Amino acid sequence: MAELQKDRMTRGDFLGFGLMGAIVGAILTIPPVAFILTPIVKTDVLGDSDVGADWQEVGSVSEIPKEEPKVFEVEFPLNQTYGIRSIQEESGVTDKEFKVRNAIWLSWKHEVVKQGRQGSGGDELGGSLRPSFMDQKSEGFTEQEREELVKSINVLSNSCAHLGCPVRWLIIEGKGEFLCPCHGGIYDINGGWVGGPPPRGMYHYAQVKIEEDGKIYVTHGFDTGGKNGPQQPYVV
Repeated sequence: MAELQKDRMTRGDFLGFGLMGAIVGAILTIPPVAFILTPIVKTDVLGDSDVGADWQEVGSVSEIPKEEPKVFEVEFPLNQTYGIRSIQEESGVTDKEFKVRNAIWLSWKHEVVKQGRQGSGGDELGGSLRPSFMDQKSEGFTEQEREELVKSINVLSNSCAHLGCPVRWLIIEGKGEFLCPCHGGIYDINGGWVGGPPPRGMYHYAQVKIEEDGKIYVTHGFDTGGKNGPQQPYVV
C-alpha cells in the first residue's frame, strides 16, 4: 500500500501563521482596551473630564461661620463618556439633566504658626484669618477685598484623601477637627493632615472666585499639590 505523503510546514509558513494570529489578536484586543482606558487617557493625557468646566455657585461669604466650617452641596453638569447619545435622545434625556453632586466645606483659614509634617501630628494653628471688613459688610466688595477673601477662605472637598469617604466636622474636648468615619483620618480646619491613614491633607478646589455680592463660585477641579498642577476629576 502506498504511504500517504504529507506536506511539511516550512519555517516561513509557521512564521506567517504566527504573524496572522498576532494581527487578529490585536484587532480583537485593541478596541476593548481602548474603551476601558479612555477615561485615563482623557484625564491624564488630554486633561479632559466628564464634568463641565463652568463656574458653579457654592454660597455666600456671609454664610461662613466665624470659627467652624459649613458644608454646602453643589451640582456640576455631567456628560457621560460611556453614554449612548441616540438612546438618551430617544428617551428625551439631555446632557443638562445629568448632574454630579459634590459636598464642599467652606471655612475661614487659620494662621499656620508652625508647619507640621506627616507623622508629626499636623500643623500648629493660630487665629482665624477672617478679614476685619467682614464685620461691617456682607456685599459690595471691592476687587481688592475679593482677592483678600479668596486668600482667606478654605474651599475643601468633602472626600477623605485616603479612600474618598465623606468627612464630618466634630468638636471633641473643645477642639474641632474633620474626621473620616471609615478609617479614622483626621484633618484640621485648613484641611491639613493631623493623623490616621490619609497620605496627605484634604483636597482644595483649585479655582475659586468671589463676586461683588459675596457669592462664591468654583469649577470642578482640585489642587492635588502635584507637579502637573490642578487636577479635574474624571467621572464615568
